[in-house]
Amino acid sequence: MYHVFFDRRPARSRLSHALYNQLTTLPPNTEVNVHTANETYYNALFLRFEPQTNTVSLLVDRFYEDGGRPLTLNAAAITAIDLPASMRPAPSTNSDDEDE
Repeated sequence: MYHVFFDRRPARSRLSHALYNQLTTLPPNTEVNVHTANETYYNALFLRFEPQTNTVSLLVDRFYEDGGRPLTLNAAAITAIDLPASMRPAPSTNSDDEDE
């Protein structure tokens, strides 16, 4: 005989290791583009990441007349974060292409 168990609580989504590392090392007040499955927040100001609650705080729509609005997202809903060019790893340079 088989027993089937139903749990009314949804399974907790897991945050990818790479995204977790990116969120924990991202300094506050960094301008980023945050992508979720349904929406993209362009030029959002990263405020903080709370690892205990798995939440990300952002300030979005900063360039409108009324100023920005705070937004809190579940980190598991984030599919990607675009970092500013100054924070991206530099491309490797080939020593044969040096100018003299």
